[in-house]
Amino acid sequence: MIDPEADRPAPAPARSRLAYPEDGGRDRRLDLLRGYALAAMSINHFGLSNSYLHTLSGRSQFLVSAAEAFLFISGFTLGYITIGRTPEQSTDRLSRRTWTVYLSTVGVSVGLGIVALTTNLLLWGELEAGAYPSVWAWLGGVVTMREAFNGADILIAYVVYLAIAIAALRLMTRGRSWVVITGTVGVYLLSRLAGAESMTLGFASFRALAPNAPLFFGGLLLGYHRHRVAALWHAVPGRRALDAALVVAAVALGWLYSQGWPATEWLGRPIAGPELSSPLGLREFEMPVVPLLVVFLYLRVGWIVVDALWVPIRSTLGWLFLPLGEASLFTFIMHLLAIPIVINLPWWPDEDLGRPAATFWVMLYLGVIYGAVLLRHRIVDWLRSGSVGGASGAAGSGSPVAAAKAWTRRHGPAATVAGLLVLAALVGGSPSGAAGTWGAFEDGEFEDGEFEDEEFEDEEFEEPED
Repeated sequence: MIDPEADRPAPAPARSRLAYPEDGGRDRRLDLLRGYALAAMSINHFGLSNSYLHTLSGRSQFLVSAAEAFLFISGFTLGYITIGRTPEQSTDRLSRRTWTVYLSTVGVSVGLGIVALTTNLLLWGELEAGAYPSVWAWLGGVVTMREAFNGADILIAYVVYLAIAIAALRLMTRGRSWVVITGTVGVYLLSRLAGAESMTLGFASFRALAPNAPLFFGGLLLGYHRHRVAALWHAVPGRRALDAALVVAAVALGWLYSQGWPATEWLGRPIAGPELSSPLGLREFEMPVVPLLVVFLYLRVGWIVVDALWVPIRSTLGWLFLPLGEASLFTFIMHLLAIPIVINLPWWPDEDLGRPAATFWVMLYLGVIYGAVLLRHRIVDWLRSGSVGGASGAAGSGSPVAAAKAWTRRHGPAATVAGLLVLAALVGGSPSGAAGTWGAFEDGEFEDGEFEDEEFEDEEFEEPED
C-alpha cells in the first residue's frame, strides 16, 4: 500500500530568476547543502583551525554544526526518494544502503587498523597497548560496532539510524507516519527525562543517539511528506514575512554568540551551555529542546538562502559542493583516508603555522578529497557501461569484462571488507604485528598543525541503477 497523498506535488509558486527552478527532477539543493556540510566537516576534522577556510566551516563551535545539517539532510533525502515506492521497494533499497554503510564502517576501522599495526604512520588515533587480549577481541568489537577507529565512530550513528529507518519507512509507506512521529518524540522526551546516559545502546557512536534522533527522523518525515508540507506552507498567509523573521533571528543569535552574549546570558545559557562557550558538547550528548530548536532554525534559514539565491551560489560554489554531495558516502570515507595521506607527507609541518600556510594545507587536503571524488565518478561510469573504456561495442553485455564489472559492482565492497578482516587477523597474530601487542584505538586531539576529533555526518540519493 502506498500513501495516496505523500507524492502529490504542491502548486508551484512564482519564482525569481535567481531562485531554484522547480523542474520536478532530482533536487540539486540537497546535493549542494550536503556537499557544503561534508566540506565543512572535512575542514574541521583536519584541524589547523586558524586557516581562512575554518571561518566558513564554523570550526564546530557555532550554534549549528555540519554534523547536524548532514543528519537532517540525510533523513530528508531518504524520505524524499521513497515517495511513491511500495513498502517492499523501500525496504529493499534501504536494506542495501544500510549494508553498504555498515561495510564502510567496518572497512575504515579494520583497514586503518592494519596500517596502525604495521606502520608508524600518523593516524586519527593511537594504539594503547594491553587493552585487548587478542586481534579477535578487537575485531569482534569492530564488527559489532562497539569499537571504531580513525573516525568510523561517526558512521556508526548513521548505521543505527538507517537500520531503524527500515521499519519507520515501512510504516510511513503504509500511511502510519503518526507511529514514527510518536516514537521519535517519545524517545527524545525519555532521553531528556531519564538522561542520555541511561539510554546508551553500547555502540561506539560519536554522539548520543536518542537525543539526536529528531534530526534524522524529523528529516525523514519531512522528506517523505515534503509535498504535503509544502502545500500547507504555501497556504500560510504572510509566510515570506515569517521566513524573513527567521533569517533576522538567525543573524541576531549568531551575532550575540560571537560577542559572548552581551547582557543576554539568560538567553545564551540554554543555547550554548552554562559557560556560554560549548554549544557542540551540549548538543552532541544531551541536545536540550532549545538548542534543538535553534538547529532547526538554522537549517530552515540555510534552505531559504540556497533556494532564493540558487543561481549565483551554484555558479560560484556548485563545481565543488555538488560533486561532494552527490557521492556523500564516498566523500565522507575519503576524508577519513585523506587525513593520514596528507599528514604523513614528508614536508608536513610540525609547528605552528600562519593563516596563509594553514590555508594552503587545508586546500591541499580538500584537493585530495575532491580529486578522489571525480576519479570515483569516472570509475563508476566505466563499471556501469557496457563497453571497455567507453568504446561502444568493444565488449558485449555477456563478455567476461562485463561479467567482472557486474560482480565488482555487486560484491566488491563485501569482498574488500572480508579481505581486510582476514588480513587484520593474519597481521595481528603474527610476531611482527604491532610488536606482538594489542591495544584500544582511542581518538586523540592534535592541535596547532594537526587534527581534532570534533563532529559528524551521510546519506545521499543513490546512483541510478541499471
